[in-house]
Amino acid sequence: MQGVSDPAAQRGIIPRAFEHVFESIQCAENTKFLVRASYLEIYNEEIRICWERTRSRSWRYLMLKEHPDRGVYVKALSQHTVHSVAECEKIMDTGWRNRSVGYTLMNKDSSRSHSIFTITIEICTTDESGEDHLRAGKLNLVDLAGSERQSKTGATGERLKEATKINLSLSALGNVISALVDGKSKHIPYRDSKLTRLLQDSLGGNTKTLMVACLSPADNNYDETLSTLRYANRAKNIKNKPRINEDPKDALLREYQDEIKKLKAMLSEQADIQELPAPQRPPEKPTQTQVNGHEGDMESEKQMIRQLSCHM
Repeated sequence: MQGVSDPAAQRGIIPRAFEHVFESIQCAENTKFLVRASYLEIYNEEIRICWERTRSRSWRYLMLKEHPDRGVYVKALSQHTVHSVAECEKIMDTGWRNRSVGYTLMNKDSSRSHSIFTITIEICTTDESGEDHLRAGKLNLVDLAGSERQSKTGATGERLKEATKINLSLSALGNVISALVDGKSKHIPYRDSKLTRLLQDSLGGNTKTLMVACLSPADNNYDETLSTLRYANRAKNIKNKPRINEDPKDALLREYQDEIKKLKAMLSEQADIQELPAPQRPPEKPTQTQVNGHEGDMESEKQMIRQLSCHM
């Protein structure tokens, strides 16, 4: 999914998606955008943030919650506002370095977890009447860990436990895809795994679903290759009817606009107060020292008048 940066032709799907998103933003006119990014992994059926290990050696596990308006979400998941491709790649690189990997006989850097890089975009457009319209969208870029056979990977101990959890979540994902493709199932088993629960909106909700399969050309992996192709073919047959998510109630861009309006109103009130004329101060009353000094001058003048009248 990440690929390699050099040569550029071998970049993966995730960095190419970053470029496509910000190229579309640059081409848009009279439109405001708010782009946020988050990166998490599901390790042994536990959700944790990929880049948190750089600040603390101990992992902090997060919980799945459900809201009537927001749907299924991860509580306390940190989201970063991004303004360029470079900022997205920085988050991706940090998370990729901290992602759980391990050595097996088939791959020295085998992924031991499923990772999900999510880009949330909010768009604000203004119509001819001056009214704002908000739209929101979400892009989930999921890197699934591959299914494993103990006989080929030689996994034991902790590696075997990780492989078991990976296979269970992939099996749950396959059951969800089969139920969605069947069309006759009244129950979709989203709750069988945290992976399927978290990707509920990306599979059977208001969305488009695309799966990219990684195959091996080796003849000794024929069974795995055939199983992967069948898995991807079922995902290809998922049929949803996505619609534009207009004026979402939980749009963060609307909150920012309301806060900006309040701050502008406060600034205008402060400017009006500063422009008011200063009030005229009343005349000061003479202090006791000034009164005593004035009375002393009068007494001295009277004394001089008496002396002059005596000499005359």
